[in-house]
Amino acid sequence: MNKQFRLLCAVTLALLGSLAVHAQNAFVVDDNTPVIFSDKTNVRVLQAPSPDTSLDDVRDMDSQFVPANAVLSISPTDIYWIKQTLVNQSLHEKQLRIAATGWTAHQNYVVRKSSVEKLQSNGNSANYNWLAEINPFITPARNENSQYAIFNLRSGETVDIYSRVKSHSSVPAKTFSLNFYDHASYLELRRFGVYFEGGMLGLLIALAVFGWYSYVQNRDNTSLAYGVWLTVGVTQCLFLPVHDGQRVTEFFVHMEDQTIGWQYLAQVIYSTVSYAQTVLYVVFARNFLDLKIHFPIFYKISNIWIGWEIIHLVVLLTQQHTLNQQLFWLPLMIPIVLMLLSIYVCAYIRLQQGLTVAKFFMIAMVPYMFFRVSFMLGIAGFQSPFSFLPTSGFGLFFQNTNTNQAFGVCCEAMIMALAVISRTRWLQQELANSIQSQNDLMANQNKLLEHTVAERTKELAEQHQALDEAHQLVVGSVNYASRLQRGQLPRPVRLENRFASFATIWEPRDTIGGDLYWVSSSQHDGPFVLSVADCTGHGVPGAMLSLLVSNSLERIYANDSMEDPVSALTSLDHFVRTGLNQDRADSESDDGCDATVLRIDRRLQRVEYAGAKIDLFHVNTAGVVTRHMAQRVSLGYKDRMPLTEKPSVKVLSYQKGDLFAIVTDGLTDQVGGEPGKPKVSYGYRRLEQLLSAHAGAHAQPVIDALRQDFARWQGQNTRRDDVTAVVFSL
Repeated sequence: MNKQFRLLCAVTLALLGSLAVHAQNAFVVDDNTPVIFSDKTNVRVLQAPSPDTSLDDVRDMDSQFVPANAVLSISPTDIYWIKQTLVNQSLHEKQLRIAATGWTAHQNYVVRKSSVEKLQSNGNSANYNWLAEINPFITPARNENSQYAIFNLRSGETVDIYSRVKSHSSVPAKTFSLNFYDHASYLELRRFGVYFEGGMLGLLIALAVFGWYSYVQNRDNTSLAYGVWLTVGVTQCLFLPVHDGQRVTEFFVHMEDQTIGWQYLAQVIYSTVSYAQTVLYVVFARNFLDLKIHFPIFYKISNIWIGWEIIHLVVLLTQQHTLNQQLFWLPLMIPIVLMLLSIYVCAYIRLQQGLTVAKFFMIAMVPYMFFRVSFMLGIAGFQSPFSFLPTSGFGLFFQNTNTNQAFGVCCEAMIMALAVISRTRWLQQELANSIQSQNDLMANQNKLLEHTVAERTKELAEQHQALDEAHQLVVGSVNYASRLQRGQLPRPVRLENRFASFATIWEPRDTIGGDLYWVSSSQHDGPFVLSVADCTGHGVPGAMLSLLVSNSLERIYANDSMEDPVSALTSLDHFVRTGLNQDRADSESDDGCDATVLRIDRRLQRVEYAGAKIDLFHVNTAGVVTRHMAQRVSLGYKDRMPLTEKPSVKVLSYQKGDLFAIVTDGLTDQVGGEPGKPKVSYGYRRLEQLLSAHAGAHAQPVIDALRQDFARWQGQNTRRDDVTAVVFSL
């Protein structure tokens, strides 16, 4: 009995204690309560044993709640339940809103005496505003459809507020004391923030349009970087979770419908554009100051810094860690500060180097760095300079670190717009000065060029006159040499009464050449000699060699016209070699000739023929062409003619009316052909066909036909060699 009594007493005391604690924990809301308030002393906390712990489970563990100040640190991996008790001692009903105050996940429940109300979920970012999709004139107002966690607290009513919360590892929550807003009053206050943010956003949009317009007009990388930076800046401002919401997720994008966590998705976009805004500002600064050209080492360092920014962003979005907040953010904040200070130093150096518009850049960097550092201090958990402002008016807005960042971007963008305009005008002025300098330089160069041209023209005129005189001398000499060379060809007296008909083509490639034909003297009775030779080269060298060959033939047949052709070729080989001193080892030349020798006996109607690379063509009256091949040796060269290759005499009989033809390789080797067909040599087959077609004819018509056919075959092709053809009948 005593045991049961003691148990009953313990239960009674526990209940009374619970009631006492409950009454003691109530936070009083009355007509003097501020618009924004929180319970700093009576908040109790429970660390959830598992993520699936429900409200009913939590209420059963009510005795396990501990005072908030008993929790030394907030773990980002754990879920907490916060319990607060409110009592309305005002004569009026209060409509209250629960704010996230830095918690990533935030679900609230209002426990009344007879009911439990689950409020709209809330977090760091504003929920979607359901008013964006309804007609407010026909849709009734309902608190449960609000984007905020709103509940009504009737006069005299006491409620328990249970909040299920979870912190972010990199940007942890700082307190378990959740903020409560008097909803109606705060909506009035919120208007000023919307005006302020709308003004900044409008300014950024206008400046972004200016940046893109400047790029379209100028097509320079600086304007492009400025436009991209401000475009990202506009996006960042739309995603900034400022003191009263996040504009994109509140008005434009219903992220709550996404399958992945909508607050996580908003956080990913916000973090990405925030990092991108910082990186793109550095990219803009690099282009504005031409750091790649003037500071190449620092330019490479900035590339490494950009890589570090990307790595830090990936860690922020993908990793849950237990690092201290300051330890996580300082490795990001310190490089940013150093990077901005380094850029400022580079701007100062560029100003000293003559980039006058760098002063605008330096002025614009001051507010940007100040607001940027203030933002980073707030993120890293340090006290922001704006925390000393009064918690009213603009001071209320600037105590939010994200608002600081947006305002800093606006100040920077506005001053940088002047810098971009000034830089464009400076570049245009530099271009104008450069063009003027080039024009002046061109004018001076034109004067110098005109003077130089005049002097050079005078000099060239004098040189031209001298060259013309020399040319006339050379031309005169060559023409005179041509007359001499033509003079060595057989005179008509040597041809009379020896041939039934005789005609030739003798066309040096140049004015003079190395081909010749020769007939022995007419002072001797009996057989006579005809020879055709093709000397090495053409032009002056060939002509000089042809004189040697002609004189050698005169020596061979000066006293004896009966020497057989083989002996004559052998003697010609000797005379050319010794005449050019090519029989000595120290000879500087190695030249010679191809030749054929015919001894003609009209009485016996017989032709004795011997040739060195020059063939004889015999055409009878029936049109049959016989080609008598010469020995494949040349005469007069350093290398003596082998005895085994010595030409032999061929004795030919002919009939009256037969034709004979001798041509040099300048005719048969000439390249030409029919139009539209590959280029080939004239060749022996065409020659034989032409000779056969003129069987029994006199020599002159044959030569005329050959000259015409050869000219048509050559066409526009360059003449390769001297051309000689001798046609005769006996």
